[in-house]
Amino acid sequence: MAFTRSPFPMQAGTSSALKAKADTGPVDKKQLTLQKSEHKDTYVTNQKDKFNRIAGLEDRLSFIKEDIFQQDGKATEQQKKDMAKIKQEIAILRKTKHKMPK
Repeated sequence: MAFTRSPFPMQAGTSSALKAKADTGPVDKKQLTLQKSEHKDTYVTNQKDKFNRIAGLEDRLSFIKEDIFQQDGKATEQQKKDMAKIKQEIAILRKTKHKMPK
């Protein structure tokens, strides 16, 4: 009986394994610092668990969106960059399967 596919499709060195590893990214011990377009009084939480860190980042993202709405409805370049950075951090935290660093 001959097998046509590898019994281990996610072996180290394959493109699928490398892509999966790149998507997760490292999880920082500290919360993402206050971004340039955020208000100086925005609270940056120092929570250790994944759920609260994601919730805090989503709150900060909604504050930036609210600022855009109150301006003129168009985001500045800095706001676009900061929103992208926060969204990327949220995606990394959601994809991570290992425990959060202490």
